[in-house]
Amino acid sequence: FILLYRSPSAQHRRMKSSPPPPLSPYGVFTGTLFQYSSSPSLIAFESLPPPPNNICKNKCILIGGLSDGPIPTPYTKLLETECHNLGWSLVQPVLSSSYLGFGHGSLTRDSTEIGKLLEYLSAHHDAEQFALVGHSTGCQNSIHFLKHGQEDVVGKVKVVALQAPVSDRETEEDHSEFISHAQKLVAQQKGEEMMPRSAFWAPITASRYLSLLDMNGEDDFFSSDLTDEQLRERLGHVGDKKELDLIAVYSGKDEYVPSFVDKEVLLKRLVKAMNNGVEEEEDDDDGQVESGKGGNARGLMLEDANHNLYKSEGDGARFVSAVGRLLSRW
Repeated sequence: FILLYRSPSAQHRRMKSSPPPPLSPYGVFTGTLFQYSSSPSLIAFESLPPPPNNICKNKCILIGGLSDGPIPTPYTKLLETECHNLGWSLVQPVLSSSYLGFGHGSLTRDSTEIGKLLEYLSAHHDAEQFALVGHSTGCQNSIHFLKHGQEDVVGKVKVVALQAPVSDRETEEDHSEFISHAQKLVAQQKGEEMMPRSAFWAPITASRYLSLLDMNGEDDFFSSDLTDEQLRERLGHVGDKKELDLIAVYSGKDEYVPSFVDKEVLLKRLVKAMNNGVEEEEDDDDGQVESGKGGNARGLMLEDANHNLYKSEGDGARFVSAVGRLLSRW
C-alpha cells in the first residue's frame, strides 16, 4: 500500500481558505458585446428585452462617474428591467476615461466617443432615439455632449437623467497648492504632465486636475458658488432643445457634497439654469411634471439618499421610476 502524508500546514491552509466571492453584487447581465470604435479600441455592452421584443429602436446609455466602467451603480439592474418593460435597451459603454483613464482625459474626448457610440448604434443596431443616464461625473458628460456633440446625433437624444450632479471642485479640502502647481504646468505648455502622487487619489494630468478642481474648469457645471448667470452659461443650452426631457436627481445625504452647500436651493438653481431662467413648476414627490411645463428640466430630491443610492432602501427604485416615466413618453 501507499502511505500518503498531508502536512499539517497544508491542512490548516485548506481549513482557513477564503469564502467564495459574492455573486455579481450589482446584477448579472445578458446581451451583446461589441466594438464601436477601432481607434481607439472601445467596446460597449447592450442588453435587450427578451424575444419577441428584442428589436429596440430606443437605446438608453448609462454613463458612470470617475473610475467607473460597466455596471457602475447598484440600480443598474433595476434600470435595465425598467428599460426592457418600456421597449428600450440598456447600453453600457467603456470610454477611454473609464476606470482610471479619466486622469488623462477630458469631457471633450468623452463627448467624441459618446458620439461614436451613438453613430454606431444608429448604423448597426437600428437606433432611432437615445436616452443618457449619467451618474456623478457622467452628469458632466451628458451636459457637455448636449452642447458639443454632433448636431444630428444630439437631436436623437430625447431623455437625459442626471443622478448626483455634484461639483468635484467644492470640497472641504484645500487644493490651492496643487491648483497653483497645475496652473504653472499648463502655462508652460505641460498640461499633459502628471501631478504629484499626493495631489489626487488617482494618476491625473495637470490639465484634468484643473478641469475638475479649478474654478471655471471644463468640469465645473454644478458648483453652488457659481452665480445664476454663470450657471445659465453652462447649463442653459438644455432649455434650447425642442424635444428633450431632463430630470436632475440630487441626494439629500450625498457624502461628496460639503456640509456648507444647501442642496435643496442648489437643485432649484440648477434646474432653473437649465430652463434658461424659467422657474420649475411645483412637483410631487416622484418628480412627475407634465411635459413642457416650466421648461425641459425638472428636479427630484431624494432626502435620505447617498451618492450612488445604495444606503437608503428604495432610492434606486424611485430614481429608476422617475427615469421610466420620461422614457415612456418616447
